[in-house]
Amino acid sequence: MSDPKIDKAKGKIKATVGKLTGDQQMEAEGQVEQIGAAVREKAAKVKGDVADAVGNVFERAGAAAANLKDKVTGKG
Repeated sequence: MSDPKIDKAKGKIKATVGKLTGDQQMEAEGQVEQIGAAVREKAAKVKGDVADAVGNVFERAGAAAANLKDKVTGKG
């Protein structure tokens, strides 16, 4: 899959050319390409945020487990 930023720019160009030439279908296709690229950008950000959150939860759980183990074994 291509870079959403590039797709967004291509969509913008396509929409502009469509508007300038009076080609409504080309203009609409360009707008759809821009929207699709924006959605993919947001999805990638959400995916990264979720991965960070899950990683943080596992780190905290691991630290809590180690802490509990130290208390149980008398090392903490």
